[in-house]
Amino acid sequence: MFTSRSIQYAGSLAAPISRRVGYLGGLRLMATESHAPIKSRSKAAAAGPTTYSALIARLDLKFEDPKTMEQVCTHKSYEQGRLACNDRMQWVGKRVLNLFVGEHLAAKYPNLSVEMLQDLQHAYFGLSSLAEVGRHFGMQPALRWESVVKEAPEVGLTKVLGKSVQALVGAVYQEQGALAAKDFVHKHILGTRALDVESIMQIKNPKLMLVALTKEKGLPRPVARILKETGRFTSSPVFVIGVFCGAKMIGMGFGSSLKMGEYRASKDALIKHYAKEIKDFNFPTIGEGEEADVTFFPPKYQDSAARA
Repeated sequence: MFTSRSIQYAGSLAAPISRRVGYLGGLRLMATESHAPIKSRSKAAAAGPTTYSALIARLDLKFEDPKTMEQVCTHKSYEQGRLACNDRMQWVGKRVLNLFVGEHLAAKYPNLSVEMLQDLQHAYFGLSSLAEVGRHFGMQPALRWESVVKEAPEVGLTKVLGKSVQALVGAVYQEQGALAAKDFVHKHILGTRALDVESIMQIKNPKLMLVALTKEKGLPRPVARILKETGRFTSSPVFVIGVFCGAKMIGMGFGSSLKMGEYRASKDALIKHYAKEIKDFNFPTIGEGEEADVTFFPPKYQDSAARA
């Protein structure tokens, strides 16, 4: 028969420890349990004024009130919302970030469809990616927030950190204006991300997509031609295929079969088309001098003309 008793130990220990002693079949069993409360890391290591001042200096910001950065790093979950939080800054910053990142991607990659632009923006400038930017900034130790899962204080950190970066953009916009916010986004966010357009392209049938693309552009139908081959009648042949649009080769690929080579050549042609970069381009919004001198240059989008 199993019997047990509980012994409580106190004294200099930070938290009570309960030891359950039992006897089973003549054996003495003992289990030790700690009842120390699980603390949220955000409260256990609350940031001080020097943390925010260092963050401002690191990012070369010019906030007149140091508490602005403190508010940027304060989530609404902290202290049950009793303190000023970054909600409104984040709301503004999200839209400012979408504007400047969106116009940058649209100008740099003129051949990407709207869906591809959205996928690219989400992949590289969504909350998860912005959280990485925040870690690079050193914002994580400065965050003030509470996880909704007390047993797992890290749950929700990525989302909170990403939103804090959005709030930081919003704070720069509100305190220093649109040009300062644009410079910040280009220097600290766009300038730190290496974009891989191919990673967001979903190409299931490149040959069919290429035929549709050339038809849409009014170009000759693409034709696949063998450029080189070796070992056709062996167990390991290699075919190098080129895809031509008229006299111009627009893609090249290789494979152990003609079909595989044509597949890769068609995919190569699509990637070259959609991932084409414009190195020197102007943005729809260009500012010179003071904030009051900001001039808007309407982009040349191929939309339908307005009706009279």
